[in-house]
Amino acid sequence: MTDWTQEEDEAFNAVEQQSNLGKQILKAQGQPYHWETDAIQTAIRIEREACAKICDEIATEDGFEGSYAYRCVKAIRARGQE
Repeated sequence: MTDWTQEEDEAFNAVEQQSNLGKQILKAQGQPYHWETDAIQTAIRIEREACAKICDEIATEDGFEGSYAYRCVKAIRARGQE
């Protein structure tokens, strides 16, 4: 176990109190102080689909399924299925 000096111990306690105070304020305002995993995954899915739609538009303009843009669409959407 590490021996802390009194100053180090007081500094640590002060940081911990500030951190807890910030969390309490956010909680009182109804805001989470951390991102939920589901929220992050949902945001990633939305962005992935937005990218796929852009590539899909380009592939449609190209007029054939063998285009590079079409392959990108398939790859992006397949990545979301993992």
